[in-house]
Amino acid sequence: MTISPHLRPSVPLPVGHQTDEGEPLREVTVRKMTGREEALLTDPRLRHNAGKLITALLASCVQTPDGTPLSTPTARRLSSADRNFLLLQLRRTTFGDEMEAHYRCPRCQGMTLVLEDLSTVEVRELPDGEGEMTVELEDGYTDAHGDCHRELVFALPTGEDEETAAARRDANPSRQRDALLARCLRRVGEMEERAVRAAGVRLLSDLSMSDRQLIRRTLDERAPGPELIRTVVCEHCDEEYRSALDMSQFFPLG
Repeated sequence: MTISPHLRPSVPLPVGHQTDEGEPLREVTVRKMTGREEALLTDPRLRHNAGKLITALLASCVQTPDGTPLSTPTARRLSSADRNFLLLQLRRTTFGDEMEAHYRCPRCQGMTLVLEDLSTVEVRELPDGEGEMTVELEDGYTDAHGDCHRELVFALPTGEDEETAAARRDANPSRQRDALLARCLRRVGEMEERAVRAAGVRLLSDLSMSDRQLIRRTLDERAPGPELIRTVVCEHCDEEYRSALDMSQFFPLG
């Protein structure tokens, strides 16, 4: 059987998903984007909610190994790790592995052009049985009773979490990230589960900046999915620094 040139061979998901029928979904195929997806990328109703845009793209371009299109609810329930991985595959399938990226040096503010090879992006898989990530804080969170809690346990975020956090009227990226993390927060030391849920975003905003940075670093280092943090050497001052992958040319429309 001839495989369509628009389809990429099936790829294994770093996390995987259980379907409504209870079947494990560990592999999918990705096809090239067409004019339909270009319309999605320029749809003003989706551009203001990255989570909904990603869901729409995946539901349009991803299939199960037997050729069944990925449903919108399934695309929404996939882990962020799988969604980011599939976006990477969608970009590579449609536009190839080379991508121009620009990075601003934190020292001299100079811009460095890097020709990224997306085929070299490392993808971390989820070890069996590890669906949560634990962060040990330095300062900790002090609850209403004066008790200090230092262990935070997070579940892996999903597309549903992304969509809900991005739908907040508050466009502040720091508070949007807190909203996403609050949806994934499962345990805080010895606090009761209902108290954790009631505290929500406020709990995270009350943490010290050093603890907040510790959470970001730990989750970035341990979370499954593509490694989107790049090491860059400034072409102006030779400063070496780390930066998130420049996504401005990920899906070029020009």
